[in-house]
Amino acid sequence: LDGTRTKSGSNKKLKLILRRKFSWKNYPELEEFLIANREEYLRHSTLNYTMQQKKYNNKLTERMIQLAAETGYAFDEADFSFVTVRDRIRCYYKSYVQSMKKRG
Repeated sequence: LDGTRTKSGSNKKLKLILRRKFSWKNYPELEEFLIANREEYLRHSTLNYTMQQKKYNNKLTERMIQLAAETGYAFDEADFSFVTVRDRIRCYYKSYVQSMKKRG
């Protein structure tokens, strides 16, 4: 795995820390979120970075960070800021678009 488990708080719940080179496919709850939002993300991406697209991308990133926390994951603060999480989401969708173009 790309992460490390740590105990947090008095509830002894394990939390997986997502490191810089993690792969979405290793975290099914997070990848499912990306897949579920793919169509809407791609629709917004055609807006050539308007304020509407920026707001959508920021909200999607907020929701991803929240989902990660709710499912026992945390983005390593040494590797990730809000902007770098947003960039990783963008790269995920960019890779999807490129793979679809290769398939024809």
